[in-house]
Amino acid sequence: MSELQPCPICQLDSKVVNLGGGPSVECPRCGNFKVGDAAVRLLEKLTPQQAANFSGWISEHVGCVLNSTEVASLLNLRTPSVAEKADKLLAYLARAYPKPGGSLNVNDHSRPLKNLPSYGRILYGVAWCQDQQEFYYILHNYLIAEKNFVGRDGGSLFITPAGWAHLDSLQQTNIQSQIGFIAMWFDESMSAAWIAIDKGIRAVGYEPLRIDRKEHNNKIDDEIVAGIRRSKFLVADFTGHRGGVYFETGFATGLGLPVIWLCRKDELEKTHFDTRQYNFIVWEADKLAELSKALQNRIEATIGHGPLTGNVAT
Repeated sequence: MSELQPCPICQLDSKVVNLGGGPSVECPRCGNFKVGDAAVRLLEKLTPQQAANFSGWISEHVGCVLNSTEVASLLNLRTPSVAEKADKLLAYLARAYPKPGGSLNVNDHSRPLKNLPSYGRILYGVAWCQDQQEFYYILHNYLIAEKNFVGRDGGSLFITPAGWAHLDSLQQTNIQSQIGFIAMWFDESMSAAWIAIDKGIRAVGYEPLRIDRKEHNNKIDDEIVAGIRRSKFLVADFTGHRGGVYFETGFATGLGLPVIWLCRKDELEKTHFDTRQYNFIVWEADKLAELSKALQNRIEATIGHGPLTGNVAT
């Protein structure tokens, strides 16, 4: 049975269902998610910025399940820059209103929309904003006044030609990059699979990058963000179903980077339902040569050859 209760993230009145194991939440700002009982306690003392980051992340991972491990990791989420928040908001509006010249009914997003259920979240969450003041700045001062990515026509708003061009440019991120970023479970049981993935990427002419194999002095979160930003594509293996892999995949998707989806056969049914529409390369532990070849073929078909063709690991 559901009842209106404060969202454990943003404290807005939300539909909350308690069926054991933790509440399922339908929040008008964050979206739909579930949080484990132990994880709920970790959310009790969020700062306003942490709450905004959680809300933004959940709005990009609708239907996610937050256990205590994921919550502890998300407490250290990097806050996006003003430009990144603006890009998130602009991209969302373009998805909600894809007709060029069409009006952006921003006020409609203050409540769930019956005719647009997938866009029924408050835009504060979408833009990772703490409050109305910050959202106004992102929309009016930055997207409208500074960048001219959103225009005014009387009382209506619309995405300008410059805005559409900017969105197109985001889809062309790192065309010259030779890096293929690998997001996967850092576990000894995955060592052989890592070698197979490495070989598949190198065979088609790209340099694999997995952050735990790179020397760095900065926070691991910053290194992950920087590494993904420098990459041409991301290979995500969901075996083990680590929260970090979901995060890195969502971040890469938001940047417009191509993502290649992998999962070991016996783990495929455990992947989150939001990922089921993607074309996974399904592999088996005793057929890793086939994994390398399948990955090579998928990169060739969807991305093309890289500049390092022939540089295959042995």
